[in-house]
Amino acid sequence: MLALALTTSSLVGATSATAQASQVADPPSPDERRNAIATAHNAILADSAALLASEQDTFTLTSTVEGVRGLQYLTYARKHAGLPVYGGDVVVATDASGAVVDTVATGQRTKIGIGTKARVTAAQAAVTARAKVARVETVATPVLSVHATTTTPRLAWEVLVTGATAAGHETKLHVYVDALTGKVIDDWDEVRDGTGNSYYVGTVTIDTSPSYTMRDPRRSGVACGGQNGSPYTKTTDTWGNGSGTNLETACVDALYAAQREWDMLSAWLGRNGINGQGGGYPARVGLADVNAYWNGQYGSFGHNSANSQQLTSMDVVGHEFGHGIFQFTSGGSGSGNETGGMNESTGDIFGALTEAYANNPNDPPDYLVGEEVNLSGSGPIRNMYNPSALSHPNCYSASIPNTEVHAAAGPQNHWFYLVAEGTNPSGKPASTRCDNGAAITGIGIRKAGEVFMSALNTKTQPWTHAKARVATLQAAKTLYPGSCTEFNVVKNAWDGVSVRAQSGEPTCTQGSNDFSVNLNPASGSVTPGQSTTTTVSTTVTGGSAQSITLRTGTLPAGVTASFSPATITAGQSSTLTITTSAGSPQGSHSIAITADGADVDRQATYNLQIGQSSPNDYSFGVTPSSASVQAGQSATATVSTQVTAGQAQSIALAASNVPAGVTVSFSPSTITAGQSSTVTFATTSGVTPSTYTISLNADGASADHSASFSLTVGGGQGTTWQTYTAYTAGQTVTYQGTSYRCLQAHTSLPGWEPPNTPALWQPV
Repeated sequence: MLALALTTSSLVGATSATAQASQVADPPSPDERRNAIATAHNAILADSAALLASEQDTFTLTSTVEGVRGLQYLTYARKHAGLPVYGGDVVVATDASGAVVDTVATGQRTKIGIGTKARVTAAQAAVTARAKVARVETVATPVLSVHATTTTPRLAWEVLVTGATAAGHETKLHVYVDALTGKVIDDWDEVRDGTGNSYYVGTVTIDTSPSYTMRDPRRSGVACGGQNGSPYTKTTDTWGNGSGTNLETACVDALYAAQREWDMLSAWLGRNGINGQGGGYPARVGLADVNAYWNGQYGSFGHNSANSQQLTSMDVVGHEFGHGIFQFTSGGSGSGNETGGMNESTGDIFGALTEAYANNPNDPPDYLVGEEVNLSGSGPIRNMYNPSALSHPNCYSASIPNTEVHAAAGPQNHWFYLVAEGTNPSGKPASTRCDNGAAITGIGIRKAGEVFMSALNTKTQPWTHAKARVATLQAAKTLYPGSCTEFNVVKNAWDGVSVRAQSGEPTCTQGSNDFSVNLNPASGSVTPGQSTTTTVSTTVTGGSAQSITLRTGTLPAGVTASFSPATITAGQSSTLTITTSAGSPQGSHSIAITADGADVDRQATYNLQIGQSSPNDYSFGVTPSSASVQAGQSATATVSTQVTAGQAQSIALAASNVPAGVTVSFSPSTITAGQSSTVTFATTSGVTPSTYTISLNADGASADHSASFSLTVGGGQGTTWQTYTAYTAGQTVTYQGTSYRCLQAHTSLPGWEPPNTPALWQPV
């Protein structure tokens, strides 16, 4: 039987003083949030076959975010027989009311039907994964999982290896080792390289802490400092001297860009912070490298090849935190060069959007990346309107999955420019189509960003250009009902970069008849044997009014429903009467209401409570759920609550299972259900390096809940999760009475046994 677990989530919205009411909707109400969860629940149960769900699959709600125009996106993690499934996430998109499903998507391609017993040990998998990194610092404990992004799901060990590449760049490589054969089947890196320039945007105002610290007091997590991770501080609130080599000045640039990107996400795209749930990330300047990168937890910025300027221009900062947006949308960062290229392009797109939103005269908006400084003496590093100017492909082809990721950004960058500006925009560079098709008139960068962000919110792994085409077409159709102008531009732009039509992709007919449906109220309570009513309202959203027949889905035992009238015309309303019997099952029930139109069908969900409602209850969780710090440093997270039944109650927050040398504090320590609190994990320099699971406890007036936080503490130069033993060629060891001679120099994990690796040892 398909199991569905709804766990902690916080559905958040964002508003801005600069946002236009017609563009950014109000945050969802509690009823709309409950509607979205109930609707998603029903959608997954109804579409279990399409989602390739097996009887051993369970789905857990892991994130709920609001998008542009109030759309809601709910992501569910899949487990198979208790094992996490990479690529098995399900994304359900609903309308602003939470009552109508827009899309249900998963990256999984085949129903899972594999055993869960590994032949390869965790230690063997760790040794194999370790070989993928040139200079290893740490190897996390392997996690047995199911890798399901390919046509054949496989049992695999996921191993996180941190360290440095052969070129000396930081890496946090997730390696998937086949648990039956021991071969590496996939890998992806949290660290996303980028390059750019330092650009000074003049005298600007940046938000810093009242205590004269380069930490944003309004945008959670946004800060800037040196490579040690500590924000810069001083005794005044005047920062930087305008010099290209001054690191404090670099932080002025970085904070300005990060704050403008945050504001753009809110005002233009309806997204609350980089992670979509009110969280941002720090910047670290002074990297001793001609490079900048996103490492999964912060952006790190170096200098140009002349070492005359820091790499903290708006487009570069926007690019690096754009990798964060890609990571913190459904599906995560993903593996493979095609996904990697689209990740790089995502960074470029958010850099361009940030420049356009800021509209700073010292760095006018454009579609070049790193144009202000000759990074290595050859001007910008990428060109979005003509990628081929820098030897990157303008057009999609079968070679893209094997193209280096920065070059592979070309097709999607080109597509975005065609959508935003078209082929012959006024006052901007012309751009050509790969297919020699008709001229395109762009819809503007803001609308292009709306379409792109909405599609990104439904991302599944592996993310491909073909999937992006379908998702952006669906987004254009959803965002602009009754209009095919935006849809056609998006479609023509994909044709223009040689990403061809996909089977089953959306279509749009100008002026096609459409309508929306809403319930008022969307929920009700009755005692067994009584009735309740709600008004079903419809509104014409496109074309002409059409005839609509109203019906309900499966009803609980003893419950009947009737509409008065049962047939209406779009724009009219009907009264739904729900009648229960004395024997109707008590509890909460979700009832699907279907409006069967002559041209399209729409659905809403009514939540019926029969008998006494559930006692007051709430959900509780922590975001993020893990962090890595060096001994002596601190980490923060946000604990969020949401009323799930009854009334809001007072909740006292505390922590347990806290290791020696670590303190956990909450601000505030007492909240009301529906509110959030910031939790700080502070470590001393003497804490033992390890990974600790800390329990965060919510003590409510009528219900208690807890959530786990994984805190990894390093020992100064990097976290040591496993200690290796080094062996030299010819060395002899004794194991269980048998002597073995080492055939070649290598290192091994704790608990290693010589018979496990006969290629490295020979009995003597």
